[in-house]
Amino acid sequence: MKLATLAKAVLAASALMSASAFAADAPVTVTGSTAFTSDYLFRGVSQTSNNAAVQGAMTFTHTSGMYFSMWGSSIANGMGGLELDTLIGYGGKAGDVSYDVGVMRYNYPGINDPFGYDEIYGSVSMSGIKVGLNYSPDYFNESDKFMYLYASYGTEIGGFGVSGSLGMNKFDSDIMMGKALGTTGTDDSYMDYKLAVSKTVGGVGVEGAYIGSNIDEADCGGGLCDGRLVLTLSKGF
Repeated sequence: MKLATLAKAVLAASALMSASAFAADAPVTVTGSTAFTSDYLFRGVSQTSNNAAVQGAMTFTHTSGMYFSMWGSSIANGMGGLELDTLIGYGGKAGDVSYDVGVMRYNYPGINDPFGYDEIYGSVSMSGIKVGLNYSPDYFNESDKFMYLYASYGTEIGGFGVSGSLGMNKFDSDIMMGKALGTTGTDDSYMDYKLAVSKTVGGVGVEGAYIGSNIDEADCGGGLCDGRLVLTLSKGF
């Protein structure tokens, strides 16, 4: 894994964020986070061969609502040791409804083609409920068109954050789903889910979640698609 590369990026991001504290009146704010998770699951499928991951993020937000984000994670799924994603988007509010639209690029440094790909995304949220849609004209490993529709809800109960989400992953065909995920079934779509409880302790975010998918165990080798408990520790800056 390229953990050293990711660690250097996180340290650099922390330095930039510290510098931003001296520019409170600037039109751009900088925020970020680092995290350690017992497993990195993306849309219900482990990207680390059921192992732990180190992650980091940094976002530059303009007062207009425009933003640029970078997010990285160590991985261990045949795509090298690092995933580094970039986003350009716009967020705002219309009354009580918040919205967010943008374009995201998934990068795997050193072996991008044919695995790197783009997604257009959009979401609306209100009162803890969020609904979103992502679309890729050519998904991971050149698996043609892909659509991801999801809904989530989050609230606070007794000082703990409680949240849940459900997503539908739709491919052009079962062949394309197999090309993207390595599955061997005849389905061209699947559902992923997450149920989580979180709390901040001493400035560190602690989240326990049950994450998985409804992909048949026989169609997904190594238990990569099975539901499991995931513990994540994070620190925001």
